[in-house]
Amino acid sequence: MATSFCYPPFHATFAALAAGPQTTVFSGCSLNAQGNIGCAPEAMRANAEAQLQRLAPGLFSGRLSLEAYTLARYMASEVGSGTVEERVAVGEAAVNQAKRRPGSQSILNVLLYNQGAGHPNYGFYGPIHGPDGVTTAPYRRWASTRLDPTVLTLLLANLIVTGQSNNFARGADDQSDLFNRKAYPNPVGTLQFMATKGNYWVGPLPGVDHRKTFLFRNFGFSPVSPQGAALLMQGIAAVSSNAAPDWPANLPICTTAPTSTPSTGRSDFATFMIGMGAVGGLVGLGWLSLRVAKSLATSGTMLGDVDARRKVRVHSKRNKHSKYTDQNGVVWTIHPDPDYQQWLAEVDDETALYSPSLSATSKEHAIRRAAEYAAAST
Repeated sequence: MATSFCYPPFHATFAALAAGPQTTVFSGCSLNAQGNIGCAPEAMRANAEAQLQRLAPGLFSGRLSLEAYTLARYMASEVGSGTVEERVAVGEAAVNQAKRRPGSQSILNVLLYNQGAGHPNYGFYGPIHGPDGVTTAPYRRWASTRLDPTVLTLLLANLIVTGQSNNFARGADDQSDLFNRKAYPNPVGTLQFMATKGNYWVGPLPGVDHRKTFLFRNFGFSPVSPQGAALLMQGIAAVSSNAAPDWPANLPICTTAPTSTPSTGRSDFATFMIGMGAVGGLVGLGWLSLRVAKSLATSGTMLGDVDARRKVRVHSKRNKHSKYTDQNGVVWTIHPDPDYQQWLAEVDDETALYSPSLSATSKEHAIRRAAEYAAAST
């Protein structure tokens, strides 16, 4: 694994605790027929606080907030006994999800009050899925808060809500189990759909097995933009192999804060994919597999291949066609895409895809021309 990766500072404090026996902070409350843990959250928090002060005297003192306790239940329910990095990553995702929502940005609005007042599951902890399995979500919860947390998970949740995890998850605001084929029979299709909403995989995170914890962030890029297409290709490459990432124990501890910048084209991503054998797992993805495999094998960026995409979509609904020759002599046909009801700026000659004349400048001019054409036609 590339030495450009490093573990977050909290790894040095908590990783050893994750390797040993785990102590659950039991609430004494159970799930009822309505899909709720039948105790008041504040009473459960106070009970957990008292236990944590007794069980972790050198690591915790003072008050455990309801936000931290609620976040810990979510972390325990969604990632269980994962690494400290996996637990922190999903915890940060929930906090960032709350920040994206209008009004109060409290984590409680996401994990405890997501349903709205008057709903029978409002204000209670519990599962996300119903008795019929992972394809159901009758309780309108954003995520599960069913399980009692461990001492370690409570400590990590407290670390997050007090701002000490320092954006380890690179701004992730959602997480999923894309390798659960019952819930996600077509993970590539899921990634493509998420991309239409501007959501993409955040990339490899040290200590995190993306097969269990696949983290998304709303970058806001269109999937047909160079940035969005490159991010989408990264995600597809990641879900196209069942190989586990190999995060060695001797990675250094980070000395700088992580970045929220999209990781398209980063050489550490290429090393990550090759290290887990994902290049071989790309067989069957057609043109995408060839481009990604070529890019990873040379440790280059994937953005160059994305720049050669011949279609650029611009919103419109009119059924007109136009020819346009850009300043580099590349001929584009501008016409609507019936599947998306958007405009396409499409290279007439397929061989131009591999020509130096199809530069980023050419593409920008074609986008602008298509946009002008769409505006003039509406």
